[in-house]
Amino acid sequence: MEVYFAKQARLAIALVLAVSAITGCGGGGGGNAQPSALTAAVVPVASPVAAAAPARATAAPSSAASSPPTMSGSRPNFLGAFFRPQGPVPYGVFSAVSPYVAPAPYPTPGTVLFGAAGYCDEVSANGQSISSGYLVDPTKLADIVNLGVKWTRTEASSFDDDLSHIFGPGEYAFGDFDSAQCALERNGITPVVGLDAGPVQYNATPGTISPTQESTYATAADFGQWCGVVTAHENAAFPGVTRFSLPGNEVDSDPGLFPGGNAQIAAYSEACYAAVKAANPRAFVYGFELNMDGSINVPAFISALAALGCKAGTCYDGIAMHLTLVYPIPPATATCYPNPGGTYGLACITAVEGAANVSHVLISETMYPVPGSVPDEATKALAVAAEFTAFAASPTVDGVSYANVDECALYPSGYFFDGCLISTGGQILPAYTALQQLAERYFQ
Repeated sequence: MEVYFAKQARLAIALVLAVSAITGCGGGGGGNAQPSALTAAVVPVASPVAAAAPARATAAPSSAASSPPTMSGSRPNFLGAFFRPQGPVPYGVFSAVSPYVAPAPYPTPGTVLFGAAGYCDEVSANGQSISSGYLVDPTKLADIVNLGVKWTRTEASSFDDDLSHIFGPGEYAFGDFDSAQCALERNGITPVVGLDAGPVQYNATPGTISPTQESTYATAADFGQWCGVVTAHENAAFPGVTRFSLPGNEVDSDPGLFPGGNAQIAAYSEACYAAVKAANPRAFVYGFELNMDGSINVPAFISALAALGCKAGTCYDGIAMHLTLVYPIPPATATCYPNPGGTYGLACITAVEGAANVSHVLISETMYPVPGSVPDEATKALAVAAEFTAFAASPTVDGVSYANVDECALYPSGYFFDGCLISTGGQILPAYTALQQLAERYFQ
């Protein structure tokens, strides 16, 4: 569901790059240099100091908020959310007053993240630090911190940050990605890093700075190189980040990313997995960000990739999947789609684990839109609390990410309308309070 908005933001930056190439702006620097085409033209520069996060108004409590379900044990670090370092809110995390300027020279990772000499906060000669150059919106950050989120689904943008196919080998721009991670780490939140096989930029004319957008890396080797670079960067700058997801969003239902079908998915996934493991043997890799839509035979998709050699140990260590359970939660005996009489229940997890031969699943996207899944906000609160309780009872589910904490403005109509936990007007809805209380008791 996020693909459209990501592409719109990236297209805008692509236009900036194209204009800068024509006018002579841009150019390369060191391995982490941020070309001027991406620093000055995306958003008008304003004050680099963001206002303090305003207090959110709270809706009337529901029965779910006042009496969260009881669980038999705690699941530390279980609750996740989106945190995208691509553009301003509501889709991205950066403030409207962010300068979008990376520090120059770019800091070298060390053993300290924060403080005057820390990787995140050290001010470079151009007057910027990582944290000030890409200024995270304080309200956006507070929305997930106060909810009790402990991990995020955070993409390393191949489009924005991999400039090696424009300016030459070693040219990467991690200023946005690093700033988002600095904000998370400062608040005890650790990202699961998304490694997507596109979109990405190449020169239209080899040897000439002429950026053009391609939907996918030209070769599996090119994608593998990106995966290895990102993993090595994480290991140096944020060594606590060891979980990754590949090779893109809902690859079982997005033929535009992999026009070559399963063979291409397998080849690119294997190349990325090998590069991640080479750069950091401690890394844990989730595969596929599966769309669990009932029209898709997900176990058959996983089996088809396994027949091509893309399986546990060559493409992934666990599976990332997008699943919202029907409410009321179906019994454990209920079968999953696409079986006759199937439904969205816990059996969907079992089916995927069996096909993939894994015992680790990440529910990296779940959401209850109104009225798409539930009739009203009170029922949404009940559904969210019941679903997270059901997921947490499974020892093979590593965590669950609520996909729309404060992004209702992205979905003014359609199925995903009104799935947020905080309204477009800034009001905390009953489902936010219900999930917050569940997190306080069981997920810290």
